[in-house]
Amino acid sequence: MSLRDVPPSVGSDDSATSSAPVTGHRQRPRVVVAGGGVAALETLLALRALAGHQLEITLVAPDPWFVYRPVTVAEAFDHAEAHRHPLAFIAGEHGAALVPEGVERVDPERGEVVTNSGATIRYDRLVVAVGARQRPPFPGALTFRGGGDVQALRRLLAELESGAARSVAFTLPLSQVWSLPLYELALLTADRLRARGVANVTLMLVTPEEEPLELFGVEAARAVQALLASRGIDCRPGSVPVALHRGGLLLAGGSSLRVERVVTLPVPEGPAVPGLPHDRHGFLDVDSHGGVRGVPGVFAAGDVTSFPVKQGGLAAQQADAVAEQITAELEVGISPSGGDIPPRPFRPVLRGLLMTGGAPIYLRAEPERLTHPVGRISELRDEEPFVGHATAAVGQPLWWPPAKIAGRYLAPYLAHARSHLTQEELADREPVPGDGVSEAEQRDALELGLMLADLDARFGDYRSALQALDAAEAVQGALPPEYEARRRRWRQAEWTA
Repeated sequence: MSLRDVPPSVGSDDSATSSAPVTGHRQRPRVVVAGGGVAALETLLALRALAGHQLEITLVAPDPWFVYRPVTVAEAFDHAEAHRHPLAFIAGEHGAALVPEGVERVDPERGEVVTNSGATIRYDRLVVAVGARQRPPFPGALTFRGGGDVQALRRLLAELESGAARSVAFTLPLSQVWSLPLYELALLTADRLRARGVANVTLMLVTPEEEPLELFGVEAARAVQALLASRGIDCRPGSVPVALHRGGLLLAGGSSLRVERVVTLPVPEGPAVPGLPHDRHGFLDVDSHGGVRGVPGVFAAGDVTSFPVKQGGLAAQQADAVAEQITAELEVGISPSGGDIPPRPFRPVLRGLLMTGGAPIYLRAEPERLTHPVGRISELRDEEPFVGHATAAVGQPLWWPPAKIAGRYLAPYLAHARSHLTQEELADREPVPGDGVSEAEQRDALELGLMLADLDARFGDYRSALQALDAAEAVQGALPPEYEARRRRWRQAEWTA
């Protein structure tokens, strides 16, 4: 368990499933948030930050846990441990009710959500953040979707180490799929094989992108290309995979690559929420404030929307725009000017923390194609590539806290929940000019941070130990699993001291 290791508890708001009016006092507007992932939790935190307890919030989510999925990539390599946070505790800490069910359908005319059990939940505003389905693109390939595929990836690593397999291609199925995890899988595999003295294994990265991580611009592409080359990874940009065929990977145009194993990422598919209009892929079309087009009072954020790039940081930004719009419409707010502050539209900023097995690369970009007027977001089509500019730095966090999911409210909340950090909003940082950090310097800095943490804890200074772990995490992008366990113990010791 995480989040201060407090047992789950249900939020204290009024009954979530009651649609009867509240008598005896002024009824607060009711906001229902459907989902339990990044967009849903960022919406919850943003609404509380903007409106205090002037809103009655209900979280509807079938899974009792929020899993920090981006770190699951490193779990197979024993580089990190993905945190699991109980949704009941998060909801309870923010005064929200939790309904542990899925959404069966939405009835916009009645202003109700119907759950899997048939219960109805009334809403004044609804935020749909149920995510997307994940479809394997190629039969026979290892599709890495998160924690459930860690063991399969470990078996593949064992095959490469034993010589049972001598080649593997890491391939991106579509250019619209968030590609950063694929690069991490390839780089961490190369680092693992090198550390164990395994040679004569062919590693390829096959991608439809014109350049590596092209969403982040030319500077990032050059840095990543050089890193791939230094690890002996053969990068094949501009290559569109089609299928696995006779011991190889078939590419668009008829060519093929001979390879024994293939690792890929899932293709997102919309859930086609009954009762709400959706596109041919099942995604919800939204405006720049997250409003579902043609359905007053209903908003959407995250992977469920038709926005072409599915990424946690972008989902959090969509959720922030939704929360600001809702507080403005309902005329609630705890700022000096109340709800009079104009809500800001969704203007994406890409932030990516690339784990490499050595010093991480922090990437940030502002896609220029998305600076057009409101309707431009929904007009983007699959065949229209993003054009962006980016700043890349090795070992230099470009935002703080340096989380994999850079949510304005969620990143500081999760960092605060497991460490000493105060809960301030996520803030960008400018890179410091220089040559970055070498891998030897990175290893030394990591070892020093962990050693200082152990020493501080040995003398009972748990606060300093936790600060040292924060510094070590920023050096590598994640902590080794044994130090995640120590962080939990030290945090508990600090609370009880």
